[in-house]
Amino acid sequence: MTQLSTQRRPGAPSSGLQRARRFTAALLPLASLGLATCYSGDFFDRLVDPNATAAFRIIALTLVDPHTYSGDTVECRDSTANYNSFFAENIVQFDTNTTLVLHPLDPRVDRDTVLDVVPAVCVPGETIVNCTDKDVPAAKIITAGFNNIEGGTCLAPVAGSLNPLYMGGTNEPLHAPRSPCFVSAMIPSLNLSLAPTLDLPLSNVQIAAAYQLESETSQKLVQGVIRGFLPSNLAMTVIGDLKGLPFTPWVLFAGGGACYLDTSDVDTVTAPKDGVWMYFNFTAERVAWTSDTMTDTSGSSDTGITTTATSVTSATTGL
Repeated sequence: MTQLSTQRRPGAPSSGLQRARRFTAALLPLASLGLATCYSGDFFDRLVDPNATAAFRIIALTLVDPHTYSGDTVECRDSTANYNSFFAENIVQFDTNTTLVLHPLDPRVDRDTVLDVVPAVCVPGETIVNCTDKDVPAAKIITAGFNNIEGGTCLAPVAGSLNPLYMGGTNEPLHAPRSPCFVSAMIPSLNLSLAPTLDLPLSNVQIAAAYQLESETSQKLVQGVIRGFLPSNLAMTVIGDLKGLPFTPWVLFAGGGACYLDTSDVDTVTAPKDGVWMYFNFTAERVAWTSDTMTDTSGSSDTGITTTATSVTSATTGL
């Protein structure tokens, strides 16, 4: 598993007895999420400790800043809503399944916290979505440390990087995750999946969200934000296909190659300069998770050891 940024802090591992007690105590709420109806056989014997690993699939992803523009200088229109609808369609159809895997799921933990960003394979189950990292290339799984925050907000915009034109009126406001929440370490590079054949190559990425864990039937990450920088040299190239057409981001950005000339979203001042800061709002919902690998968060290493885990299969979906 690729280890890009961990912000790991040393700490003593929990004893086996403590882990077993937490695992047993967590089975009831997990069963109420629908796992008992999705799986059979020895699933519960082989399930990863739900306190150590919890997965949340992004179910809503909205580009907030910058906006996109389509057309020409005679008839130029803001096409952001159209592109957001394309992204939503891919999520609803399970064509894109960006999944955030937290180790552990506990807003009170302040050390040895690790986040995996996985372009997972997901299918809807009877009462809960089933996701796995099985057959996902290791190079596509990004690992970073994260910090839980108690009090205040978890991620502020980069100073001067937001366009005031997009912050009012009918525009969706940028989320500001409030405590209890988490924020990831800086991730040097992340390919954010927007369509089956389109990944957005972002750098200097951070991810933050608030916890919504009170419900026994639906646990979520809310007020989520993905912030990353798209360098101009990459934005000017074809980075994939969308709706069967080549996709070049630069031609959609004001100040780049877009038709809108009254503003600019190209940042040449704020480091890393010469590109576009991009902000997405997101919401993620907890899923049933099976894995071929597990991240060691015992504190025995600052590099993050990955170990092979038993693959758990769904009796109803064939994952």
